[in-house]
Amino acid sequence: MLVICYGMAKSGSTLAYELVKGVLESAGHSQEKVDSVAFRRQQKHGNYMAEISREALEDAFENIGPDRIVAAKTHMPLPDELYGWAEEMQAARKLQVIASYRDPRDICLSLIDHSKRSRELGQDSYAALRNLDRASRAVEKAIRKFRQWASLEGSLRLFYETVAFSPDEAIDAIERALGVSADHEQAKQHAFEDSFTQRNKASARNRYIEEMDDAQKAEMLEKFGPFIADVCGRNDQAWFDAHRSEARARMGSEARGRAGGGG
Repeated sequence: MLVICYGMAKSGSTLAYELVKGVLESAGHSQEKVDSVAFRRQQKHGNYMAEISREALEDAFENIGPDRIVAAKTHMPLPDELYGWAEEMQAARKLQVIASYRDPRDICLSLIDHSKRSRELGQDSYAALRNLDRASRAVEKAIRKFRQWASLEGSLRLFYETVAFSPDEAIDAIERALGVSADHEQAKQHAFEDSFTQRNKASARNRYIEEMDDAQKAEMLEKFGPFIADVCGRNDQAWFDAHRSEARARMGSEARGRAGGGG
């Protein structure tokens, strides 16, 4: 099985990915790099999705095999044309999507921090996201990608607050989704102590409370209020089901269009 760990940038996605890897390793599933066109071979650590296409994912399924479970991380979008097929693969237990998310207000602050560091180091990564307006526009785009992955029937959604501050609860959910039994302490040690990205894991919760003024908080609520309430607050399935219905309706419309064009 291929486990795709999708996360919005600065949503705790690397921490969630490393926790999934720790769960799988403690359950006896090697997380060594997979020789597949689906992954970025130039990365030194872990399996990172270089391409989201049916051909690439089928190649990954074949190279992983039926008895191994491997986690891979991506920030890439799920194309509309793969939506129905991805649901089929998830139902067939060839694929499991785990989508991580975080309060958009804290994501914006982390993006601005990253932008500042990048400019100081002369790097391009998020360098343009120097203020709240630019960061919030990037988060709006990321939410659309998150909703596509997370609304697939059978996807597991992991909230940053749970992964970072109640990891045993997150591990329980991962175990249920993957059908494995993990050593919780070993999994946490991998994610919080041993993994190579540990410098990114010290973020405090609810940074926006102290770091945004009243006007900024009001602006963020106007822009992200529904997501904060429906997803971060309630993890409301209806918010995801609405998108799933739209996605499947689009697929049906496109299929009818192709059939009509072929006549």
